[in-house]
Amino acid sequence: MEQSNVSYKPRDVLNAPSQIEDKVLKTAAMFFGQELLPYLGVKGRMTAIAPTEQVHLDVRRMEEDFNFIMDDGVLRHLEFESDPITEKDLRRFREYEAFLSLTSGRQVITTVLCSADVRNPKTSLNCGINVYRIELVRIKDDDADRVFNDLEMKMEQGGRLTRSDLFPLLLAPLMSGNMDICGRICRGMDILRMAQVDADKDDIRHMEAVLYALAIKFLNKTDLEKVKEMMGMTLLGQMLMEDGLKKGEMIKLISLVMKKSKKGLSPEETAEVLEEDLTVISRIYNAVKEHPDMDEDGIYRQLHN
Repeated sequence: MEQSNVSYKPRDVLNAPSQIEDKVLKTAAMFFGQELLPYLGVKGRMTAIAPTEQVHLDVRRMEEDFNFIMDDGVLRHLEFESDPITEKDLRRFREYEAFLSLTSGRQVITTVLCSADVRNPKTSLNCGINVYRIELVRIKDDDADRVFNDLEMKMEQGGRLTRSDLFPLLLAPLMSGNMDICGRICRGMDILRMAQVDADKDDIRHMEAVLYALAIKFLNKTDLEKVKEMMGMTLLGQMLMEDGLKKGEMIKLISLVMKKSKKGLSPEETAEVLEEDLTVISRIYNAVKEHPDMDEDGIYRQLHN
């Protein structure tokens, strides 16, 4: 999210997303705006997602995490911060707001979800005769370990997890706790796949998208690959695969993957050779491994069960 004054710089928040990642992030943005903003106590109701890219003529590119148009006409700019908020951050947010207001003609409010372990984070900046302020939501005050323990205890006692039960799970990567962020995201995806989850498939896909969006934001390349591999087994991974490939194309891809598998190539090597998304390739590999005697049509049916 750092900006260059002289040349284009790839996205930091979205990490130069593929088409599949772009779909995931749009799904996450919609669910975050409709469901999680009210849960966090943010006033107003979202009516639309606003663009998160602004390009100046001098080739300075500014990109926000999420932007939402609220029911009162205000543009709500949402940022995630895992480090302490500095004056430089506040000046950057102020610049975002100024340009968003100029181009949209709307009032802009910046809400920062801060997961840094700081007692008194900066929320205002003196700017001449004006004072710039952000709205702060401190996620670090909550305990991710307790969130997971509560959910697991409820399941052990025979209870079912409702949508409202699962909301803290989606914010767990931003909380305090002993488990690292990658572990929390993977554990969250595990829980969303459990039989005790009482939510429809669309809700589960949206929740998985929120966790994946946070993975893109906070994880390094190695940990993100773990999450991508895991996503291939989720409802979201299945949805994205079905959206991206028609049956004929899918059968052809399954055939190619089966051939590469017999030659001893790993999913990562096959994805690189075929120039396909690793999430899709890993899912096919897993199906082939579980059903070694099936042909392409059989594997296709297994993937769509």
